[in-house]
Amino acid sequence: MKKIFITILFILFSISSSKAVNNEGPATEYSINMTHLEMCETGSTDTNCSNPVTIGIGDSGAIDIANTTAGVAAASYGSLSAIAFGKSYSYMQVTMKRLVTIAGSVSDDTNTCYTSANDGSITTAVAGSTSSGDLATVTLYIGLTSNVNGDNMNSISAGDGTGTAQAAGVIDNDDTFVQFRGPLTAPITLKPGQIPTMTLAFGFSEALGYAGSDGGCASTAGEAQGLYGSSPNVTITIK
Repeated sequence: MKKIFITILFILFSISSSKAVNNEGPATEYSINMTHLEMCETGSTDTNCSNPVTIGIGDSGAIDIANTTAGVAAASYGSLSAIAFGKSYSYMQVTMKRLVTIAGSVSDDTNTCYTSANDGSITTAVAGSTSSGDLATVTLYIGLTSNVNGDNMNSISAGDGTGTAQAAGVIDNDDTFVQFRGPLTAPITLKPGQIPTMTLAFGFSEALGYAGSDGGCASTAGEAQGLYGSSPNVTITIK
C-alpha cells in the first residue's frame, strides 16, 4: 500500500471541552513536539482510544503552531500504511511532550498576566507579570497535576506508546508526556484504491492557562496558582 503522509495544518479555532475551570488566554508563540500518533477504532470516546493503531512515531521536532498561517502546512507526520482495510476509525490520539515553548497572556476581571520568566519545575506553575513590556517566551508544562484536566487528555510516562497512561483527566506530577484524543469529523474506513487526505489542526486561542484568583500573576508551590499550558483544541478532518 502506498504510504500516505498526514499533513499537519494549524488553524485558529475554538471548541467546547471539559477542561478545568481557570482563566485561559491566547498564545502568540506556541511550540509543541509530537512523539506518537494513533488511530482509534469506532467506539472510541474522549476518555478511551479503542484498539489503537500507530501511524506516527518519533519526535516531530518543535512546531510553532501559533505562527503558522491558517491553512498552511506546518509539518508532515505519520503514515496510514498500518491501517487495515475494512476497519472503521473514529478518533485519533496524539502523544506529545508536556513541556512547551509559549508566549502569551491571560486576563481576568482584575489584570492581564503576561508570560515573563521560566520556572523549569514540572510541579510548579510559572509566575507572570502584569506589565506587557515584560512579555517573553517561556517554557512551561501542559496541564495541572490533578484530575480536572478534561476527559480528552491525560499524562503518560513515555512518549513512544510504551508508557503507563493515567486515567482520563489525570496528570501525574512526574509524567513528561501527555495524550490528547479527538474525534474525526467523520469516521473513516479505508478501502483499496482510496487515498484520503487527513489534516490535524490545533487551536491556540486558549493555549495559556492561569490557576488562582487574586489576579496578581504570582506562582505558588503545588500549582495552586500560576501560569501553565492549557489543553490545546484539536480537530481532525479526513477528505
